[in-house]
Amino acid sequence: MSKNWTEAQSYCRNNYTDLVTIDNPEEMNRLINSVNLTGYTGPVWIGLEKGNSWEWQWSLEERRLYSDGQTGFWNWDTSVGAPHTVDGNTNCVGMRDTGKWNDIPCASKTPTGFFVCYDGREQANQRYIFVNQNNTNWMEAQRYCRENHTDLVSVRNQTENDIIHKMFTTGTWVWIGLYRDYWQWSDQRNSSFRYWAPGKPDNYDGNENCTVASFTQMHSGTWDDRQCGENHPFLCYDDLLILVQQNKTWNEALNHCRENNMDLVSVHSKEIQLIVEKKAEKATTTHVWLGLRYSCALNFWFWVSAQTVCYDNWAPGNETGNEHCGITGAVQSGRGHQWVSLHEAEKLNFICSKCLGQCNSESVI
Repeated sequence: MSKNWTEAQSYCRNNYTDLVTIDNPEEMNRLINSVNLTGYTGPVWIGLEKGNSWEWQWSLEERRLYSDGQTGFWNWDTSVGAPHTVDGNTNCVGMRDTGKWNDIPCASKTPTGFFVCYDGREQANQRYIFVNQNNTNWMEAQRYCRENHTDLVSVRNQTENDIIHKMFTTGTWVWIGLYRDYWQWSDQRNSSFRYWAPGKPDNYDGNENCTVASFTQMHSGTWDDRQCGENHPFLCYDDLLILVQQNKTWNEALNHCRENNMDLVSVHSKEIQLIVEKKAEKATTTHVWLGLRYSCALNFWFWVSAQTVCYDNWAPGNETGNEHCGITGAVQSGRGHQWVSLHEAEKLNFICSKCLGQCNSESVI
């Protein structure tokens, strides 16, 4: 089935959730494998389109970390003209040895290989991690931080700016998590992941405002900007996990899900945990109910979907030692997104699951 980008967007929204959004390299690899299994070669529409404005934003999307006004803290080095006029090039930010910021081409390699990660996990020994990897561009630094910690560091105020400034020496600069571009996702998610082919986007034919992933001998899923009126196959995703921003007890949450032909979510793999984390970050409570319950008679935890608890992500001190009747499981909506045991009478947001078996955001052509 081939449609132009707008028609593809409408089809996905009417039949699934939206055109596909890609958040990280793992999701991109999964998408590539899915397309390769079909035997299709050629371009397919994804949900990335060109917006109308350039806005500075932090790589870390967890809004709970920011108080009012904190995302608006800037410390530009005006002596070098920062931030520079939008030119499609200087769109990532480094902190200079003065503590001031300068916008730099994202593909630039830091001569020292320095960047600073933030680690928001509760068990982390330190929040700010100074990393030295030779010849690292912004995207590589972001990937390292996300794989090993939480993300590239966000600088919310002058105090944090001073802490990071003291971590490195004269004559160097470090990547921080600030960037800008004018590309936006159809479902309005703030994903900073990009997988452009070399030299792209280039607006080659003019008015190239939509994005395809190309599957050819030369391009294994890399992205290209195209005119939105072209007809191509497309990738949709179906959002199988639903965050309900209502405060209910655990039993009320379970009943709500089941009355709507769903169930409280079972997190039986790292893959589902990552999807749950994305959902939980948008919660209005500090914890979010899962379909996890403790049996005081049989002395074990179980999922209400009847799946065995093999994978787990317990916060320290929550899995054993304090269980008693009426204890149920929830996930932290911020920081490390670990599981905690709470009394079933607490009222929290919760996540319902549409899926009965494997639970992935399915992509279809």
